Amino acid sequence: MPLHKARISPMDRGFLFGDGVYEVMAKIDGRIRARSLHAQRLRSSLDSIGLETSVEQVFADVDRLTKKVGFSNAKIYIQVTRGPADARDHAFPSTVSPTIFLTVSAFEAVPQTASQAIVRPDIRWRKNHIKSVALLGNVLLMQEARESDAQEVILYRDEYVTEASTSNVFVIRGQKVVTPPLSDLILPGITRHLVIEIAQKLGILVVEDNIRVDSLSEADGIFLSSSTRGLLPIIALNPGGCVGNGELTSIFSALQDAYDERLRCYD
Repeated sequence: MPLHKARISPMDRGFLFGDGVYEVMAKIDGRIRARSLHAQRLRSSLDSIGLETSVEQVFADVDRLTKKVGFSNAKIYIQVTRGPADARDHAFPSTVSPTIFLTVSAFEAVPQTASQAIVRPDIRWRKNHIKSVALLGNVLLMQEARESDAQEVILYRDEYVTEASTSNVFVIRGQKVVTPPLSDLILPGITRHLVIEIAQKLGILVVEDNIRVDSLSEADGIFLSSSTRGLLPIIALNPGGCVGNGELTSIFSALQDAYDERLRCYD
């Protein structure tokens, strides 16, 4: 249906509590990129919040919707909440009827230009491995970035980098790439997964290790990864100043080229 005709109950727990999860996927040249990885992550998020629904049916609905819309290149949004309840109560309702919301919009995958990021404490909750719709912390941080003329926020907790407000973080040191190890503080990004695969095929050493926030300014390069932005190079930090010599490194350029090629051949 047209977006303006879509309706949910005001008692929907996604609206009242942020009680739900989501996925964002890119369709490139008629194919959903990394479809199976997105399905696995949606299943993991649903399991983590104890919400039963058929991921297979959700993706069947995705196929039906994308076919109807007809875009060859599209951004696909999936949201599943615990649905409406008779009364506003923090505890799960005895009867659950999930609300499944899907949208498809036009999208073009384009290489990202060199950008800057602010560096701030991670104010979000501790279960960031769940792709939760409760994103107020991310929203406030991204707004601060925009007001600072930056494109992203690199976050840290207890002096160590976690991720960015909408993406995973990679640091280039010499001939190796370092990214924080997965934990309950970090979303297992689909593009993060692909970058690690691509780097290994190119013979680039990737190390999953903790990154001290005070070491960011000493990096040769920094880039962020997400499904819709792809690889976003960061050449300046606030605070922190210029990253490396303020230019893209040869390692980033190699990863960017390989990633662009991989976009159109990964299921």
